[in-house]
Amino acid sequence: MRRLALIYVIVFLLFTLGCRKEIPFNSEVTTPKLVVNSLFASDSSWAVHVSKSLSVIDQGNLDDVENATVVISTAAGVLVETLAYNGNGNYIGTQIPQEGQNYRVDVAAPNYTAVYGEDVVPDVVNVQSVDTMTSVNGEEEILVAQITFKDPEGINNYYRFSVEMGYWEYWPGSSGGMDSTYYEEQVWLQLSDPSFEGTGNNSWRDTGIMSDLLFDGQTKTVDLPISKWLFGGGDMRIEFIDVYFSNVSESTHFYNRSFQLYQETQGNPFAQPVQVYSNITNGFGVFGGSDTEVYRIN
Repeated sequence: MRRLALIYVIVFLLFTLGCRKEIPFNSEVTTPKLVVNSLFASDSSWAVHVSKSLSVIDQGNLDDVENATVVISTAAGVLVETLAYNGNGNYIGTQIPQEGQNYRVDVAAPNYTAVYGEDVVPDVVNVQSVDTMTSVNGEEEILVAQITFKDPEGINNYYRFSVEMGYWEYWPGSSGGMDSTYYEEQVWLQLSDPSFEGTGNNSWRDTGIMSDLLFDGQTKTVDLPISKWLFGGGDMRIEFIDVYFSNVSESTHFYNRSFQLYQETQGNPFAQPVQVYSNITNGFGVFGGSDTEVYRIN
């Protein structure tokens, strides 16, 4: 009897494995959703980009959505403004986000589920000084931008740092004189402070991000050594250095961190896939606030 039952099981398995199975795609996976991206700050007016997602069976770039309605309001429901379409999926406004204010974005478009996101513009952080100095690395001198600030105590704070520079580069011309070219560009920074996230020892990036986990409530000084490759092409004269210091929301920090990890793993077949952070309900993307201050050193 056991042998007969075993034969029935084997026949059933062979029949089942030999059949062609059709696995339907879940509509949640195959149906495009709205993708909303806005990293808003206290130094610029509202700007939101709207596109549509790709399903798992699609390939290519995200298509812009040109007929969306994009509304900015406070978290309390007070209308701030309805954004105007400006081409290429971009919707812009005239109002500027205010520090300490919670905002909400609502986006609707025909044939799509409406989506929304909420976030805050963090308060201004007290910056005590911004300056430059030179540091010796072996036999080389490196220009260092340095910023000192007072971290608010008892709350989680997240920061972003970057530097832009305007400078002239000079070299001998063909006629015997000197030729020159003027540049304004974001520069690479050597991120060696242990509070910087996603960095190895003395790694170079164009942006540094950190939390206040290691210095909550303290006065913090951050050194930002500027890429030595700027100084390798000949004589140069610096016109200005702009230090960008941002106090960012938790959502903005999570997005920055996940996007950084995503970029680090691109092209690595052995890396674990990274999902970029999203806080858009019913869709994808990020709605994240920051307070950004720019300090110019001439």
